[in-house]
Amino acid sequence: NEDLEFAPKCIYSNQSHIYLAFVIKRGRIGMYTKELLQDTRDMLYPFTALKLKESKKNTLKDFISVAGQFGVTHMLVYSQTDKACYLRLIKNPKGPTVTFKVEDYSLAKDVIKFQQEHKRYSKIFSKELQNAPLLIMNGFASRPDNDAFKIVSLMLQSLFPPIKV
Repeated sequence: NEDLEFAPKCIYSNQSHIYLAFVIKRGRIGMYTKELLQDTRDMLYPFTALKLKESKKNTLKDFISVAGQFGVTHMLVYSQTDKACYLRLIKNPKGPTVTFKVEDYSLAKDVIKFQQEHKRYSKIFSKELQNAPLLIMNGFASRPDNDAFKIVSLMLQSLFPPIKV
């Protein structure tokens, strides 16, 4: 799959190890959750497959077994119940797994629509939303090792490759 083989090599410090992720769904999810799933794939590109095909027959075990062959280090799994939408962040091959309840989100199309409505007030619109997001996490190093916040911060930090400074 050519989506998994492409990754920019100029700004990342550890070129020998490229961090890859599968973004998949489990079960039936709503229309807006599908758009959120696709926005997540777009956000993580080129470190995820944009056009990953899923079928009803695929189990989580299938994705985990294939993940080793492609060198996938993380899996983001969206699921939905009648009450809420959930995101599981799984670290391959042996965990940990962190589950988030998605309470509120904005889709990329909503952000772009908002920006276009306010375009005449912003002179820098042409430069916005064209660069990859930058994740800066601070203040988690001083926490105890078994603290849940430290585990979550390490999971999120390991999802993105470090940048050369």
